[in-house]
Amino acid sequence: MQRITLDDITLATAFETRARHYGDRTFLKEKIDQKWREWSWREVGQAAGRLRAGLLGIGLKRGDRVAILADNSPQWVIADQAALGMGAVIVPLYTSIAAEETTHILADAGAALVAVKGPEPLRRLLAIAPSLPQLRRIVLLDSATGSPDPGASIPIETLASISAATPIRAIAGSRDDLATFIYTSGTTGPSKGAMLSHGNLIANCEGNLNALELHDRDVILSFLPIAHSFERSAGYYTVMMCGGTIAYAQGLSQIAQDLREIRPSVFLTVPRLLEVVYNRVMRSIHDAPPLRQKLFRIALAVGRRAASYRHAGKPAPPHLALAMGFFRPLVFGRIHAIFGDRIRYLIAGGAPLPVEIFEFFAAAEVPIFEGYGLTEASPVVSVNLPGRTRIGTVGRPLINVKVKTAADGELLIHAPSVMQGYHGRERDTREAIDHEGWLHTGDIARIDEQGFIAITDRKKEIIVLSGGKNVSPANLENRLQSDPLIAQACVIGDRRKHLAALIVPDFEALADQLKRDGLPGGQAEELVNQPAMRTRYQRYLRELNRTLSDHEAITAFTLIAQPFSQENSELTPTLKLRRRVVMDHYREQIEAMYRD
Repeated sequence: MQRITLDDITLATAFETRARHYGDRTFLKEKIDQKWREWSWREVGQAAGRLRAGLLGIGLKRGDRVAILADNSPQWVIADQAALGMGAVIVPLYTSIAAEETTHILADAGAALVAVKGPEPLRRLLAIAPSLPQLRRIVLLDSATGSPDPGASIPIETLASISAATPIRAIAGSRDDLATFIYTSGTTGPSKGAMLSHGNLIANCEGNLNALELHDRDVILSFLPIAHSFERSAGYYTVMMCGGTIAYAQGLSQIAQDLREIRPSVFLTVPRLLEVVYNRVMRSIHDAPPLRQKLFRIALAVGRRAASYRHAGKPAPPHLALAMGFFRPLVFGRIHAIFGDRIRYLIAGGAPLPVEIFEFFAAAEVPIFEGYGLTEASPVVSVNLPGRTRIGTVGRPLINVKVKTAADGELLIHAPSVMQGYHGRERDTREAIDHEGWLHTGDIARIDEQGFIAITDRKKEIIVLSGGKNVSPANLENRLQSDPLIAQACVIGDRRKHLAALIVPDFEALADQLKRDGLPGGQAEELVNQPAMRTRYQRYLRELNRTLSDHEAITAFTLIAQPFSQENSELTPTLKLRRRVVMDHYREQIEAMYRD
């Protein structure tokens, strides 16, 4: 394939070029009142130009920080393009994070304006606004947000009052101009603002396009928050660059319906969603008649063998091709149909995808490609590709990315997509990017002779037991969560004699299991305190420990009724565990385990 090179100077001028080219073709879709509303390239461009005029009219200037507090929507894109086109720096905010974190980000970035959508985000923003003296304006991105109390402590400008202005085109800029501060969610300590330029993000789009072979007929269902660097770069800017269409999912509870209706060709997701689908399929098989179970096991074995040829870019032998022709409609059709009949591939990122789940979907010919990235690299670094997939790795680097490992095994990255540094944190920047420009990722990796990268550990997430042994808690948590009856797990034990775990059962799967066993169910709080329930999970841990070395064995556990959540700051917006926060919230239970 001929290499794709992007000559665009800024993200805003790139958008305007494509808006002029595609005109009335659909760029964005969102569901309103049970119907999909389409936004053409021209509509989005005109709305962004009008908002840009309004922002300049109320005194905003080049270099000002503009925060966006909204869920995925066309208004998010309009606000983004309006501000980028006047030389402002975008500060994306998750609607799910706590008020304390929102305050920290807005204060650290020095945000002059927040564009907000929705009554609840506006209410939370107004509550913290008095503590943010640099915040001068709040722009309401839709009329449904409503007007707050006229006695609010800061001025309010609504989109309706701004949109009457004559559209203003994007100003000329440089690739070196800052485009955004993306705050790393941080599993420890306060979040830091990674400073990414227009050139950083365009370089990442260039690498993505060369890897993924996207085109202007592709339709992507946007499910992950645009505030996250993965969705923003791969699911927004990269799709924009190739002239594709983006449809915004309504949320996790309606994702199955959205997949059926949109029939995307590309879908970016996280392992947790795939785990949910996998567990539900496996539960249905568990309840099926013995003959159907046997047929499924045979089909899965055949599918895995066929997938090994497909991943290597080789045709399956005739006998496997014939067998897949039999199993495809009979066994795998329903699994494949979950993602629609146009799906070209799903890209999984944000966390490691368990091997058994990868193999399951690969056997069913659901094209999942696992990738790796980090905000500081804009963010995509590597990805497995059709015909070039190695299970257990995160693929090979993008065409414009160089990688190597340090003496201690840490993965280092050198690329035009590497950030400019952390906002206001020179020391942290020097620690992250060395004098030769290599970004230190904090991840321990192996790179094989063909360039495939395997992430083996997190450098700072290692538990050191009091006896000196090092343990990777993430690996053990993945093992625990592979059990259908475990939804979440947090392994602890730093400077302790042995490991312990906080376990959140999968209460939906547990209810089904209890029903099959003829046992009564109950509320989550009741179940976790039942001796019989503890015995059930103890049996599983006993079997798991037999496969582990002595220092990896989990010798104590506590069942938790309340799932770890973003609202409690126990999970990052990309659902990574904040171990220290969890340990603080469950300090008494942890100490009780070690006393016992």
